[in-house]
Amino acid sequence: MPINRSGQRPLKFLRSIPSSGAKNVSLKPIIHLFFDKNVVNDSVWQNNRRQFELFRGTISVPITVTRIKDTVDFNRRNEIFVKPVNSLRTSTTYTLVIKKDLRSKAGEELGKRITITFKTRAERNDE
Repeated sequence: MPINRSGQRPLKFLRSIPSSGAKNVSLKPIIHLFFDKNVVNDSVWQNNRRQFELFRGTISVPITVTRIKDTVDFNRRNEIFVKPVNSLRTSTTYTLVIKKDLRSKAGEELGKRITITFKTRAERNDE
C-alpha cells in the first residue's frame, strides 16, 4: 500500500450501493458510498461535499450530497450519500464521479478519480 508524505495510507474508496455496473437502479436512488476513513467530519465536509458529480452522458445532473455527522453516529463516519435532485430517466446510463481531492479527517486524499456507472430500470414504478 502506498504511503503519502505524512506517513499515512491514502484514503481508500471501498464500495458503493448501487455498485458500478448495476442495472435496474431506482429512478430515485440514494447512492451509498463507503470509504476506509472519516470523510464526514466538519473539518473536511465543506471540501468533500463538492467532490461528487453525476452525469448522463456529458450532461451534469444536479445532486445533493449528505452525511450522518460523526458526532451523531461515529460508526457512520466513512459513509457519504449522493441523491439526484430529480428522478432519473428510465433505461439510462449514469456515471457518478468521485474527485481525487476527497479528503479524510486526518488529511489523506483519495488521490485518484473514481467512477461508478449504473443503468436505471426500464419502467417507471411508484417509488
